[in-house]
Amino acid sequence: MRDSTWIGIDFGTSGCRVCAIDKSANIIAQTEQSFPASSKSYPSPQQQSQFLFNTLKTLLSQLSELDIDSISIDATSGSVMLCDFDGHPLSEMLMYNDQQAIEASEDIAKLAPAESAANGPSCGLAKLVYLQRSLALPANYFLLHQADWLAIQLGAKPGFTDYNNALKSGFDVTNNCWPDWLSALTPLHVLPQVVTPSTVIGELSTSVIKTLGLKQSTPPLIKAGTTDSLAAFIATGANKIGDAVTSLGSTLVLKLVCQNPVFDAKRGIYSHKLGNHWLCGGASNSGGVVLRHYFSDEQLVALSQKIDLQMPVEDYYPLLKPGERFPIADQDFPPRMHPRPAEDQQFLYGLLSGIARIEKAGYECLQQLSKTPLTSIRSVGGGAKNAVWTQLRQSLIDVSFKPVEHTDAAYGSALLAKDGLKLFQ
Repeated sequence: MRDSTWIGIDFGTSGCRVCAIDKSANIIAQTEQSFPASSKSYPSPQQQSQFLFNTLKTLLSQLSELDIDSISIDATSGSVMLCDFDGHPLSEMLMYNDQQAIEASEDIAKLAPAESAANGPSCGLAKLVYLQRSLALPANYFLLHQADWLAIQLGAKPGFTDYNNALKSGFDVTNNCWPDWLSALTPLHVLPQVVTPSTVIGELSTSVIKTLGLKQSTPPLIKAGTTDSLAAFIATGANKIGDAVTSLGSTLVLKLVCQNPVFDAKRGIYSHKLGNHWLCGGASNSGGVVLRHYFSDEQLVALSQKIDLQMPVEDYYPLLKPGERFPIADQDFPPRMHPRPAEDQQFLYGLLSGIARIEKAGYECLQQLSKTPLTSIRSVGGGAKNAVWTQLRQSLIDVSFKPVEHTDAAYGSALLAKDGLKLFQ
């Protein structure tokens, strides 16, 4: 009897990554294909399908002696398109960063609860309304998220989505339904049936099995996926109430596994459902973008090594321009990065300390709103490699700082294919 493998597919902002794991959740093969750097636009739905098959074929060439049990796909949040009941495209895909649906988002704001994650032109609901107003459409069609489209290419049934991707399209994840107020904006029958991530939504079609050259007797199952950010969170190993992940990238992003959902539109806080738990989070306008404004990557490494953590430090609030969203909601909140010391390492010390204090305040905010004590932090992003910054953060936030198990969203999707959300029970 041949051993089984589970495959996770990640369609992110820069390419397609695929990961295969064994029954012990160890990675046994992985590969990726980046989108062309010369391209000014994200690949079309048809091009995405080609990337999907090419990357899968490359991975499967390493798995000739294994049977695929199931596959799950994550993709960018808020990327949507329309298709007919057979899964054929009726529109282009409006991507996660598309801002065309401004008028539609203004109409949504008049109807949607303030705490809804479907507010704003980049959300899936605004794009759905925009497409409906722009196109001549048949009576029957479906809204698709990017992960749904890709799953259909493998053989999944049209008309299904997961509750993480559905959130920005207006789905009420607290009450597990499409809310009534949506009917003033869109026919409700075009909205997909929402299922829990990892629910079986089909199996690899005969034509796909032939295209991929699979030899196994039982077709692999296709399981509902999630968003790319949720898959990356699942990969970290954070899954207990009180576990948190700090992303030290261009912006400072905090996520906390909690008992209760939290929605605070002013501060941009909303919650994703993960099994029996919730994942609440917020993002500051501060972060690595401020550091890179003043220093190159090489300078950041060299200057960090010169910082003396015993020295007094300025009380900075690092922002490139006025306006903060989390943990302070104030569109006029001023940057505070003066006085600037003569020594660059002392200035960097102030910036790193300022961002660390924002992280502390952010977790205090999330704990207060969710009524969930913080118990551990895992760190991802480029800043997580900075040992001095880690020391600073640990001196301010008195919880366990744990290593990240994995950072690749494709690995999180592979876990979803294998175990579902049982770790979040």
